This record gives sequence, C-alpha cells and structure tokens, in this order.
Amino acid sequence: MGKMKQKEYGGYIELDEYSGEEYYPEAWALNSGRAALRLFIRLKKIRKIYLPAFCCDTVREACAAEGILWEYYSVDKDFRPCLSEEDAGNDWVCLVNFYGVFDDGDMQALMQQYPRLIVDYTHAFFQQPLKGMNVLYSCRKFFGVPDGAYLILGEGEGEKIYETLPQDLSFERMHFLLGRFEAGASPFYQEYAQNNDFFANEPIKRMSKLTHNLLRAIDYPRVCGQRTENFAFLHRQLKEKNVLNLPPAIEGAYAYPFWFNGDKISGKEIRRRLIAQQIYIPMLWPEVCSLEKASPLERQMTENILPLPVDQRYSRGDMEEILGCLLRILEG
Repeated sequence: MGKMKQKEYGGYIELDEYSGEEYYPEAWALNSGRAALRLFIRLKKIRKIYLPAFCCDTVREACAAEGILWEYYSVDKDFRPCLSEEDAGNDWVCLVNFYGVFDDGDMQALMQQYPRLIVDYTHAFFQQPLKGMNVLYSCRKFFGVPDGAYLILGEGEGEKIYETLPQDLSFERMHFLLGRFEAGASPFYQEYAQNNDFFANEPIKRMSKLTHNLLRAIDYPRVCGQRTENFAFLHRQLKEKNVLNLPPAIEGAYAYPFWFNGDKISGKEIRRRLIAQQIYIPMLWPEVCSLEKASPLERQMTENILPLPVDQRYSRGDMEEILGCLLRILEG
C-alpha cells in the first residue's frame, strides 16, 4: 500500500472555496498592516524613518519592534506633511494618505519630494499604486475580515523572504464578525477590540487561507461604488459646515471626515450625542492628544474630526438618516 493520503475525504462540509479574485492578487499578502511595515523595514534595511505624529500607535510599534529610530513630523489642516526635503535628508518617510484625500497627482508630487517613501493606504484601499511606489493596504478597515494586509514594492525584491514566512490561522478570530452579523455590534465590541490588540505582539506572517478566501468573495465594484456615492452625498450636504477642504468625491472612501466649523458644540459632544442614537463614531488615534511631539492643531484634529460611516453596508436612505441626526444636533 502507498502512503496515507493527507487530504481528508467525506465528513461534514466546510466553508465553500470562493472563485473570485482579490483586489491586489499580485501583492504580498500578510496578516496585518503592522506586519507589512515591519517586513518593508527589514527588506530595505531601514535604520531611521520619519513618521507623522498624527497617526495611530501601530506604526510606532512596528518601528519599535524592528529596533529602528524614528522622528515625528506634523501635518497641516489638509493632512499634508510639514517636512521639507532638507529635513528628511536621505532617510525614509512614512506618508499616510489620510481619508484618501490625496489623488494620484498629489501622490506623484509627494513621491518626487520624498524619494525614499513608504505610503500608507490604510484609508485608501481602492487607490492603485503608482509606478515605483512602495505602498501598504489594510483589509480590516474596508471589509468584514479578522485580519489581512497587502504590501506592494516599487522594486521587486525579497520574494524568498516572503515565501518562507509562516501562514497565519484566522478561524479563532472570527467570532466577533459572525456575532455582529446575526446579533449586532454591542455584545461583541470587546472581542473586536481584543482582536485589534492581538497583533501588537504577533510575528510577521502570510495572510491566512481563510482571509484569502473571504476576500475572493467580495463584489469590489459594488463596494467601491457605494462608498464613493455615500461620501459624495454627505459632502454635498455638509461641505459648508466642514472645516476640512475635501474633494467632491473620493473613490471607495474610507469615511467622511467632518469637523464642524461652528463654535456652539465640540466634536466630543457631537460624537457623544451620535453614539447615544446608535451612530458609532470613533475617535481615531486618541493617543495623539497625549503625544508630546503632536502640534496643537493635530490635537484639535484628533478631538474634533468625526469619521462618519459611508461604507458598503449603507444606502442613500441610511445616509439621510445619519445626516438628519447630525443636523439636528448641530442646529439644536
């Protein structure tokens, strides 16, 4: 008799394997955005990098895990870096496309300004990389998956390193997603938060088989179109009340960033009242408020910018309901 077959036959049926294609099939698929940045640091042998102070802890944690130096730079009200070419010198710069506000023309200019650039498209999943661009994407910010990120290199290298990475397993981190699908968000929020914290000490791994499969089942044109339409609708209604100067539409937008230009109510209070009406608006990167290197403007942006949801779960009717609740708060 020959060797025992390792494949299992019969028994109960598992999750179907989907036959669609992922949005970035040629990218390196990893378990998290933090892992993607860490791998990039290793491949480029980076010893020092400039990071935006206006950003989440995960970027700083990735640099700390790789034992490299970093310096902070500030961003202005339009999210543009306040960092000259002379200040950056020959060091690497991490640039975040906050809310996807930079289009390809903006990115081309920034690539010329900072030749050694790694671009964080965590908020811009549907924005294709330009030629020669080093860019990372997060899947969890846009889709119902427990993990996952993509890394695209401007110059192909390090394929052997990627292939030797262990593959992640995601099945134990699906409970909060399945729970929300059938029973709502609140009972599972703590699990969701724990899943976010999980990756702080997780090694660099390739994306799990389960996450790959889920990403092959997504109708990407529908998702992108719905997000674009929802963003454009809110902007038409809110642009006169918004401190931020935003484009009329952002393709596949992450959220609609709203900073009320009135002085009768703070962003903190607007957020509290929206949450009371089950419109859950997070404060992105609260750690910025206590970061010594953050500017007063960046602290104000952290406290006051409300990332209103525009994702694929919501129709025009949903946007009208969110808008109505918000306007009643602003006018009340």
